[in-house]
Amino acid sequence: MTALLKRGVTTTSAGGFFFIPYLLQLGGHGLASSLGPAKREGIPQERIALGIVFESIFGYTAGIRAVDAVSRADFGLLSGLPFLPSSSTQYRFLQRVPVRHGLDFQTALGKRLVSLGQVTPGFPVNVDGHNLKTYSRKEMKLSFITKEDRYGKAIRTFYTQDQESKKPLIALAAYSGTTVSQVTRQLAARTRDILGQDFLMVADKEWYCGQLIQELHKQCGVSVLTPVKSSPKRMAEFDAVPLDRYDRTLVGNIATLYTSMTNFDGPLRLLLKKRRDGKYFALITPATKMTADTAMPTYTKRWRIENFFADNAFLGVDHLPSLNLNAIQTMLSLRLLAYHVVDNFRHDLGPNYRNKTPELIYREFVDGVQGRVQLRGDIIEVSVYGFEHQDAAAAILTNLDAKLEARGVDSRIPWLGNRRLRFAFH
Repeated sequence: MTALLKRGVTTTSAGGFFFIPYLLQLGGHGLASSLGPAKREGIPQERIALGIVFESIFGYTAGIRAVDAVSRADFGLLSGLPFLPSSSTQYRFLQRVPVRHGLDFQTALGKRLVSLGQVTPGFPVNVDGHNLKTYSRKEMKLSFITKEDRYGKAIRTFYTQDQESKKPLIALAAYSGTTVSQVTRQLAARTRDILGQDFLMVADKEWYCGQLIQELHKQCGVSVLTPVKSSPKRMAEFDAVPLDRYDRTLVGNIATLYTSMTNFDGPLRLLLKKRRDGKYFALITPATKMTADTAMPTYTKRWRIENFFADNAFLGVDHLPSLNLNAIQTMLSLRLLAYHVVDNFRHDLGPNYRNKTPELIYREFVDGVQGRVQLRGDIIEVSVYGFEHQDAAAAILTNLDAKLEARGVDSRIPWLGNRRLRFAFH
């Protein structure tokens, strides 16, 4: 690698180096080193892991096999390798990492986000399940594929997301047939460990289960806010509410009531909205002091987690590396790190870029950005040659050492020989 850097490398994707400071900020190298058993020889596992992070940022959802080794000779360098490892090397790495390591990785990453002030405890947390269809011949229970109104084989992924920052906190993989009651306790416990306090979990109707709401509330300190499922008994209850119980609020005419639920011990808050067409929409929660002005807008923001899946398909969140759950969990964990790296970069670019998808960030700041990378002493100089959004990148990456030091980040790059980066824009 040192010989390669001394000779210098030309690249058509110089923007890939823009993300290295954000990996340093998030402690990416140390997190990657925690995945799997220690290796005494061969390619360091953390460099294979960082390679997967860069694959995600570059949109290589099919893994290293999708990278053209001839035209992308610079790609391995981003993760500290003078070459591209084989797809079998990457696959063996994913297979060696236990599920627990992947989840511990995500928990440590979430705590890092909290310590950096990028996630502020106290805001609601969205939760949702997401199906990744598979056509494997392996025997597998079927899951209900909601959008297609049918049953099929799928890997189920369950996410929690900080509602305010829109950042995902935990992604948990499971096989077809897994129910929310089987995974939500672990999801809630991991999320609570990250936030360090009780929280409000905003869910869809799949979480409408008295026993689950009871256990989360009593044992985990988590209050669930979920829509009420329609039933003849509930409809009769709604019809019996007199008109004078409805109050005019910013979100419509809402009746604020107390109700009960099978397998839940105690009263629940019921927030009932009657639409103009006579149909009802109701939310239920054990947070008995919640008001309509809080509950309704909070539930509306649950759609942010649905948008997350659509906006970040480019990173490969819907792509399966295998049917072995530990490999899937490891890949999901590294995809989350890639998301936070891109998200922090676009946040620093300013308001004109904060809502751009990872695909747009790649197209505008990586793909086709011309540059030359060369070692000068203990500095890796990245010379970038004119592209449309150069001024925005230069504003955050010029004098990088001083800016990282001001944030309390060591600017030395462990996977590049503890050297530092210096950007020059021409």
